[in-house]
Amino acid sequence: MLISFMLDQGDPSGSLLGVPPDWWLDAVFWLALGLFLATSAAAAGVWTLVARLKELCADARSLEVLEELKQRLDRLVAERGDLDLRRLEHLLIDLRDGSRRVEEALLRVHEARPVESEALVPLATAGLGERVVNRLLALGYEKIELVTRAGELGELAGDEAEVLVEARREGMLHKGRVRVRGGRIEGVEIQPAYPIFP
Repeated sequence: MLISFMLDQGDPSGSLLGVPPDWWLDAVFWLALGLFLATSAAAAGVWTLVARLKELCADARSLEVLEELKQRLDRLVAERGDLDLRRLEHLLIDLRDGSRRVEEALLRVHEARPVESEALVPLATAGLGERVVNRLLALGYEKIELVTRAGELGELAGDEAEVLVEARREGMLHKGRVRVRGGRIEGVEIQPAYPIFP
């Protein structure tokens, strides 16, 4: 009876009956959508923070290893207080120079070996051309070319002669000769092909 009275009175919205107005459903839909989007964004943010926190924990664990290494290094330095890095550097330089001198001495010994004509038993020696190239390589030359022909090298092995050579050092062309006596290399005379003017 009350309902028919209200309808008769002309209440078009029906708000007195507890029926929501038409715009209320649209508002609830948009509010629910906004709440869902905000919750999704918050969940994504929390997930990103958790992932970043895991990475930071892993980094912190690796830093703990570094701290342990630092403690060990400090103990070693405390035990070896007399360790001087400059002294070590000079020792390494001396070792390098010593190895170069040993290499040059071995090369001289190899070249001073008796040739086949002086030996009681024939020796299996490298050819003269190979020995000339090895000597120039030891002196720091590269791209070495023997100007003297291979046939002449065999004849020069037992006599006093000169082998003409061309080589490069630091990009510059050098020309000269290698003096040979009795199959042994006595000296190397090489100069730049083009003189450098001051």
